[in-house]
Amino acid sequence: MVVIDARLAAAGLQRTGPVEDVKRWALSAVLRCPTSGGAVFHKQSLPSLAHEGRVLTLLAGRHPGLVPEVLAPGPPDEGWCTREVALRPGTELPDEERGRALAVLGTVQRDWLGRTAELTAAGCWVRTPYALAGLAPLLERSDLFGPGSGLPDALSAPESVRLADACDRLPELCAALATAPPGESLIHGDLHPGNWGVTFATGRTVFLDWAEASVGHPFLDIAAALRSCSEPRARARALDRYFASWSPLMSAAECREVWRLAEPVAAFNQLVTYTHFTDTAEPHERPNWAPRLLGWARTLLRAMDGLARS
Repeated sequence: MVVIDARLAAAGLQRTGPVEDVKRWALSAVLRCPTSGGAVFHKQSLPSLAHEGRVLTLLAGRHPGLVPEVLAPGPPDEGWCTREVALRPGTELPDEERGRALAVLGTVQRDWLGRTAELTAAGCWVRTPYALAGLAPLLERSDLFGPGSGLPDALSAPESVRLADACDRLPELCAALATAPPGESLIHGDLHPGNWGVTFATGRTVFLDWAEASVGHPFLDIAAALRSCSEPRARARALDRYFASWSPLMSAAECREVWRLAEPVAAFNQLVTYTHFTDTAEPHERPNWAPRLLGWARTLLRAMDGLARS
């Protein structure tokens, strides 16, 4: 508690009660601290995710209210403190609201076009199309994607063959996406409905958990945002709202064509992230990552099939 108390003191706050464990798992630990100025969260993550505090500070300075306020930033390896924001999480909102979250993010992403050096300086991962193309060979890893991987619900032999084919085709797709508008910008990286919400007071959209913040093609965020949205009309309307946020730069038709190229790459980007988490996990933890790892592998296969049909 010494580090937390020192960070609170630097922000002019004092802890007023016991600290509560909110979440503690392989990637991070999150504590909730009652203080003289309201509740504060302290988060400490793996070194590969510790840039989140710096990214939050950068975003809060340029887009007040978009993310929780960071209090008295310190060394990333000691974690960071943020003020609690009273939110209704996206998981409790209708699927229609995903379009609103995407539209807000699109407006922010427009602002970061041409300014990615600031993001990489803050520690954002580099997930540009060319960087992802260089990672395509991971799809040939039999220890993760082969029938004998030992992971629960492992890919079948035919699925593994299709994944190897995707490995051959991805670099060409990435090269096409690299020259597609609107250019490189900010990527949230994990935009599922649990990582955003709206404030009770004003209905403002707030984005949480920027641990996977990256630089790359902004359309890569669509995959995670809509993955659990199973109703086709809701998905289509969410895409329309996101594409409308790019209307100062691109027509809706241009956005749809770029998304056609980006959809498989977006699934692969998620697969790269979960490969990293699986590789850094303790042996007994690896099976816990299998549903997400192999789920994104199968999403990639479906996206590749859809692209071939279009």
